[in-house]
Amino acid sequence: MKHSELLWIQNMARLACGRPMQGNQPTEILSQSFALFLEELTAILHAHVTYFNDLVMQERPELAVRIFKLGVPRSGIMLLRGKEKLVLQNDGFRLRVRIVQIQTYQEQSVDAFDVDAFVNPDGGVSWVASHDKQRVNPLLLVQEYLGRFMTHGAQAFARGRTTTARNGAGLAQESTVSAP
Repeated sequence: MKHSELLWIQNMARLACGRPMQGNQPTEILSQSFALFLEELTAILHAHVTYFNDLVMQERPELAVRIFKLGVPRSGIMLLRGKEKLVLQNDGFRLRVRIVQIQTYQEQSVDAFDVDAFVNPDGGVSWVASHDKQRVNPLLLVQEYLGRFMTHGAQAFARGRTTTARNGAGLAQESTVSAP
């Protein structure tokens, strides 16, 4: 099991046994959860990008995506595809997702959406995409939102785009949404 799952199960067991939370303040819980979320997200993105690059390299090497881990003061991840960047950065207890396009020696940056962390009454942390209020984990974030950058670049985040949305039954349905 992943470390984030172990922490969640530990919290459930603690509550089931009638023991209070271990004195962790919400900020401590969110800080730990953010670090784990980013670590897992980086591993998933790295695996997906590596495999994607293997598949496109023979036919269209210009579509290859590079991944970089961003450091202090605002940790995060950057995907680079040609002259376009997808930047995921820590902004408090929020993961801010931006698209950056480089055009004639200038960068144009557009906020795509945010993923906010919330502490549940049980002491667990939920991650919610701000633009569509969908709960996400690192794998869903990659598959539902970030993966389309590999296919379409910055165009995937243009206004009036068509995206796949999850409904309550877990089935995919097509819907048109405005960029956040």
